Amino acid sequence: MLTAEKFKKLQMEEQVTTLLGQGQELLERIYIYYVVKLYFLEDFYVEIWYQQTTNRIDKLTVVQLDDVIHLYESQINISDLFK
Repeated sequence: MLTAEKFKKLQMEEQVTTLLGQGQELLERIYIYYVVKLYFLEDFYVEIWYQQTTNRIDKLTVVQLDDVIHLYESQINISDLFK
């Protein structure tokens, strides 16, 4: 099982390959010049920071659940839970 700590130790190319191959894309946001996509991988969240103007991925970051809720709260819809 891949943990967040093991994922952080991978080379960036390996991180991207693993994330795109095994992760589940959840949400997306715009931050300045970046399209930031949130993925769920194994049991942790990862953001991939893509810069459209240069057509490249600049970084990947493991994100804690509290940060996911804060950063993506406007996109999270839980209304189905109350039906």
